[in-house]
Amino acid sequence: MRKLIIGVVLLPITWFASAAMHFPRVFQVMFVLYVILGTVVFLLLDAPPVPKIGGWKAGAMLVLFYALISGVFVVGASLLPQYDPTVEKGKIDKIVKPKMETPESRHAKLEELLKKSQELQAKADTLTAQLNKIAPVRTPAAGVPSGEPAAAGSQDLVARGKEVYELQECYNCHKIGGKGSVKKRGPVLDNIGNLLTKEDMKKKVFDTAYLYAEGFEKEHKKGLMPDKYKELMTDEELDALAAYLSTLKNPSVETPKPIFVKSRVDHGFIVYGYVRDKSGKPVADVPVNAQPLKAGREAHDGKTNKDGYYEIFLHIHNEDSGTKIVVTAKDAKKEIVANYNPEDKVTKRQAAVDLVI
Repeated sequence: MRKLIIGVVLLPITWFASAAMHFPRVFQVMFVLYVILGTVVFLLLDAPPVPKIGGWKAGAMLVLFYALISGVFVVGASLLPQYDPTVEKGKIDKIVKPKMETPESRHAKLEELLKKSQELQAKADTLTAQLNKIAPVRTPAAGVPSGEPAAAGSQDLVARGKEVYELQECYNCHKIGGKGSVKKRGPVLDNIGNLLTKEDMKKKVFDTAYLYAEGFEKEHKKGLMPDKYKELMTDEELDALAAYLSTLKNPSVETPKPIFVKSRVDHGFIVYGYVRDKSGKPVADVPVNAQPLKAGREAHDGKTNKDGYYEIFLHIHNEDSGTKIVVTAKDAKKEIVANYNPEDKVTKRQAAVDLVI
């Protein structure tokens, strides 16, 4: 009874502990099954010895035992998610087949696409001419938007990028929307669009040593991110992937900031400092915002650590020298000017801004 009670107590502990560590449901079930199996073995250690069996009875019992164990294994395995080779084969076909095409076949495809494009263009010109006869197009005044809807091309590119993300199985190391790796291999990407430009993303994929995420220095030194995508991905796939990742801008999910290893100082501008209360004590976990007062330059957020220290990386380049930046934390606000020499490629561009709340 004591051993049985131990097994029963371990069941909910295993279930809720694995859930707290964000293991997928299938892993939770497997862990619980392991506890049940261990409890059964634990109990069998105290079972009384069975009488000796010989002759044909021993052979029959042995066959029955293996049949029972095999049945339990087959039934249990069938209840768990199954590996589908057709899915993996489809991924391989999409990745490998385009690279196995001969130059002749590619040329033939291009010729076919060019022909279709010319046919569609001719139809479009004919329709445009007919529409102009019925209702002539008014030329908008200078500076007035035409009101035409945005092309769907960007949406198609983002969808293509998401497909590339799935094909290359990036989810093995990264999480998006809470889905992905349960191990610490790579950073969460939910807010990566607010931290990196498309060019930075593309450089990182093809040159893994270009940068790493804060808190992932050990993983970076171990080279956990594979240096194989230059051979596996085309430029079109890389552009699409960067377009998709650049749409991930969820500041509510903590995404580690980038640490540039192979970058120049003209890549950006760092605002850092301390947030303290009126008595001079550091204030932890305070959101801090840095807003460049220039069109096209995005604001970024940070948070103070236990010492009240924060650091925010801004995408400010050579042409942005002299840009004003407003730094705020709760009721405190300061305005600074990003002054630096655009010709200086050595001195780190940064400014200290301490705030009192």
